Formats: sequence, structure tokens, C-alpha cells
Amino acid sequence: MKISIIGLGLIGGSMARRLRGFHDCTITAYNRTRESLDLAIADGVIDEAYNTPGEAMEGADLIIMCLYPQLNIDFVSDNLDRLKPGAVITDVTGVKGFIVREMKKILPDNVEFIGGHPMAGREVGGYKSSTDTLFDNAPYVITPDNDSKPKTIELIREMAKYIGCGVVTTTSPDEHDSIIAYTSQLMHIVAVALCDNPLLERAGAFAGGSLQDCTRIAVINEKMWSELFVENKEQLAKRITEFQDTLEIMKQAALSDDREALEKIMKHGKEQKLKWLMRS
Repeated sequence: MKISIIGLGLIGGSMARRLRGFHDCTITAYNRTRESLDLAIADGVIDEAYNTPGEAMEGADLIIMCLYPQLNIDFVSDNLDRLKPGAVITDVTGVKGFIVREMKKILPDNVEFIGGHPMAGREVGGYKSSTDTLFDNAPYVITPDNDSKPKTIELIREMAKYIGCGVVTTTSPDEHDSIIAYTSQLMHIVAVALCDNPLLERAGAFAGGSLQDCTRIAVINEKMWSELFVENKEQLAKRITEFQDTLEIMKQAALSDDREALEKIMKHGKEQKLKWLMRS
């Protein structure tokens, strides 16, 4: 099997590190910066490095797109003539409805796309930050559609397990985007909003672990996340509204000296958290 990884950053590099031996594969890669490719060759992480995505894709049985969503689509669209009949393309991006719809518009019938999303990451990116333990026990979400072949779904599931992921979930692109708007995108928005406050400049002597915990993911790739937010805007807007509704209830309860209402919502939140921890 020939595997082509397009984008050898944190995710792509970490996948390459763990894919060695998968179906006795040869691993090829494209990356915008040549330095990362040279390092990956020197590390023995990839077998062949290319300066254009088309060269890396040519003849590949499995192509893993590890770029921003629109760039994934653009690169595939620009290199349709390089795609091997029967090839499978997957991705690792944080929105699925958008990319699944766009890929289906451009791909020929003899090439299949199936969305994927490893739920792993770090605050730092790039190949130098990649690690062979990034995916250990991490969740992996696969988002087939009605045209996806069972053997293709199984291939991506097998790959996810091979790189170390724990629970591999199969769901629809729309359900993925609805839930991820809460579990990931809203979390980043909250962290950024907390840091978009002048009080942060004076917080050093007043802050315990809670501020650090709640703002950890505010160190954000603004180009990537702004694209993800826009491509999932309807679902994200719903999650923001739900969050605002709860904040307003708590604000009004505090202003009204209504400790009972505050205690009720905090107790419910605590119970929900504990139930989630027991299921995790």
C-alpha cells in the first residue's frame, strides 16, 4: 500500500510516525516547507518527500489530507488527474459536513472520500512538535455518508486503531459538526473570550489554577480556527446561544440575590460533570 500524507505538521507528522508497517506501506509526503520533509526523511518517518502535492498523491492507495479544510479541497481539485482509480482519501480536519459535501462535488466516481477527525492535539504545531504518542487512547471520529463503502469505513477504522486511538466512533457529518461545535469550538471561543479582557493583564497575583485551566487553549491558530468557525457557523451559533442563555440565568440570579437558583444550576452542572467523568 502507498500512503500519501499531504501536510506534515503536528497531526500529519504524528500519523506518519505511527503508520510505519500499516499494510506494509510506503509513506510519501508533501509539505509546504522543505525543512519538515528533510527532517522526516532523516528520522525515517517517511520514505519519499515531494515538493508538490500532486507528486505525492500520484499512485497512492490512501491519501490523508492534513491541511486546512479549504486547502484540502483545493489541492485535491487541482490534482484530480494524479489520483489513482480506487484510491481512498480521508482528512483530519475539525469540520466534516463542509468538506464531505465539497469533496463529493469534485471527486470522480472511482475515488472515495471519507471524513475523519482524530481528537488529539497540542498547543504547538509543526512537524517538530509531532510525536509517536499523540494519538494514544485518543478518540477518533469517522464520518461516512450514504455512499461510503463498508470496506473503506473499515480501512479508516483500522488505521485509527493502528496509530493508537482508543474509541473509534462512526457518525454522520452533520452530527459530528453539531457535537464538535460544543466539545471543541465553543471551548476555544470561551478561552479566547476570557483572555479578551483587560483584567487579564493584572491577573498574575490574583490567579490560581482555574484561570490557567480555563484559558489553556486560547493559544490558538487563528487562521485555522476562524476557518473552522465559519464553515460550521450554524451549529456554532446554536452552541454560543445555549451558553449565553445559561450565563444570563446565572447573572440574573446573582443580581437578584437568588442563591437558591444559583445553587440549583451549579448542582446540576456538577452532577452532569460527574456523570460524564464516570462514562469517560
